Amino acid sequence: MAASQAWWEPPPTPPPADGSTPNLEFEKLNVESVPDPATEELLTRRVHILGTGSIGTLVAHSLAILPNPPPITLLLHRSELYEDFKTGKRIVRLVNKNTEVNDEQTGFDVDVCEPAEQGHFWRHISDTMKEDPDHPPSAKNPLSPVHPPVKAEKMETGEVFIYTLIVTVKGPATVTALDAIKHRVDSRTTILLMQNGMGQIDDLNAKVFTDPQTRPTYMLGIISHGCYMQGPFAVIHAGFGSVALGIYRDTDKYPLPPKDDQRPIADLPEADRKALYPTDADLYSNLSSRYLLRTLTRSPVLACAAYPYLDLFQLQLEKLVANSILNPLTALLDVENGAMLNNPALRRVRRLLLAEISIVIRSLPELEGIPNAQLRFSPNRLENFYKAICRKTAKNSSSMREDLRHAKYTEIDYINGYIVKRGEELGIKCVLNYMVMQLVKGKSEYLFQTGLGPIPKDISEQATTEDGETVVLEDLGGRQIGADDETQTDTAEPKR
Repeated sequence: MAASQAWWEPPPTPPPADGSTPNLEFEKLNVESVPDPATEELLTRRVHILGTGSIGTLVAHSLAILPNPPPITLLLHRSELYEDFKTGKRIVRLVNKNTEVNDEQTGFDVDVCEPAEQGHFWRHISDTMKEDPDHPPSAKNPLSPVHPPVKAEKMETGEVFIYTLIVTVKGPATVTALDAIKHRVDSRTTILLMQNGMGQIDDLNAKVFTDPQTRPTYMLGIISHGCYMQGPFAVIHAGFGSVALGIYRDTDKYPLPPKDDQRPIADLPEADRKALYPTDADLYSNLSSRYLLRTLTRSPVLACAAYPYLDLFQLQLEKLVANSILNPLTALLDVENGAMLNNPALRRVRRLLLAEISIVIRSLPELEGIPNAQLRFSPNRLENFYKAICRKTAKNSSSMREDLRHAKYTEIDYINGYIVKRGEELGIKCVLNYMVMQLVKGKSEYLFQTGLGPIPKDISEQATTEDGETVVLEDLGGRQIGADDETQTDTAEPKR
């Protein structure tokens, strides 16, 4: 009698005809293949950072310690944050948990959001304007003067134009946070998103940057460092990891090739070739994108590596799979990550969700024609990947669990919600992921209504400021609970 096979598992993938082993490894993008901006005149070296939680603080500190560091401006959406910054003597602090080395960096400019009759006004406060008599001012970050035909950094409103922006706010706050600075960016700008989940860019294009001609270029960053906040502008670096970087393919500018187009690429007009089959050089056509990529890859602490877009997209999907099971289940059950292992009932739930998620991912048009994509995102391999993450972060508490415990909005819409949304586009009804998403939202609403936690007054306020929040180890749901908690796993590998 033939061996039976579980219904949720796909048919075994036949091995290659030549007997070789399928290669599931990604090749990193050779940064040297990106055009060198050395012969081009940079508009500015300044890097803006939006979000001063653990990831934003880590990035700010890591850039500040570079040889010949870029000017760094922290965007603070509330005056209270600036008061905290001044109270801390304008210091950004990073503490290595293993060596207990406490490194302090100064010289940061800030932009503080202030009430305005129309929209938002961001008051620039240079490091030369420090109000602390014990900390003399410096001229570390002067604004770029006018050098025709290049415009100065200062706009007519008195605000500073943003050419490169790193965003580390939580997913639910992305639209609100970037809507407040949209008047300071245009097509010359590059925005790097370092966040959990997927789908934020779709929301930004629909609600904030609606015109593809003036829309900024997007980059994505997948971070695997383990870190959490010790206090305002002070971060504990608990586990070294890396950052996977890549440009985002905006399908409004670079649409996917139509399925019925059988023309060889070599026969296409150059405009069609660039639009339908863009190279890395095409995607990095924005000068600010090349500058930001080269600046971040200079950091030995961040350990950034650049990937082609499709490789980065697959890394995102792998991370999303683990988050879409680990985060909501640990949040609903209020347990640590390790409780997801060795539990027959939860194993059945996991496999049901994985079957649904795998169908959606393997049907995505972006992955059509990608070698080994069907094998990489098969339920069986995804389950092994998920179990490995659970074992590595067994003693950690997921970010979604901590959000519910502290009555914060979760990122469920950008995790399971992304699977539901893409499934709808493909005609796949993701009833299990939809149910999990509604359960998490229902628990959040119950906690808010019953007064078991504070109701956030403003979603951008509670999500942008991650003071006291702890950040995911491996960015896969593992997260430290406090500075004295010895529950961190020993490894932090860039799996997302």
